[in-house]
Amino acid sequence: MFLKIADNIVKWMLSNHIIEENKVVICKWGISHILDTIFNIVTFLIIGILLKMPFETIMFTIGYIPLRIYAGGYHAKTPFRCWCLSNIILVVSLVIVQNAEKFYIAFGALSLISVVVLIILMPVEDLHKPLDENDRKKYKKRGVAILAIEICISVAFTLLHHNKISLVLSSIWVLLSVMLILGVIKNNLIKK
Repeated sequence: MFLKIADNIVKWMLSNHIIEENKVVICKWGISHILDTIFNIVTFLIIGILLKMPFETIMFTIGYIPLRIYAGGYHAKTPFRCWCLSNIILVVSLVIVQNAEKFYIAFGALSLISVVVLIILMPVEDLHKPLDENDRKKYKKRGVAILAIEICISVAFTLLHHNKISLVLSSIWVLLSVMLILGVIKNNLIKK
């Protein structure tokens, strides 16, 4: 989304002898990635503030990103679509957290099913991020480790009667399991 801005920054850096010619491509990619990340964080925080759930938004971001990296799943075709999808996922998660306490036992069962789906399916590769057998093993191991840590955190906060954090983590698992299922479906359609 920010390639043009990154390109201008890199041109300026090159003309001011801050970088060398052979570093242009990597610097453009890095700056674009940094700007994308900052934009996404700011967007998430705005959504969290508008929904009066900034703490839950921060907890969602901290819990979702590391697990998403290793679990994989459906990926949008363009950065803009990815940004839109990420914001939709965040809003859905926050709405779930706002309403899940009314259906705590049912949502707990759905969370348990989601954890099983995550363990069985992860990692789900994407056309733009294929995985070889070594990557699969590494991603599976790290993804399950992150999930185990999140489950322990969720249980601890549930025992301490801080259900909001547990609900945020559960919503992550539910939504991410959906992303994995969609990723498997997309991969199967592409293979056909």
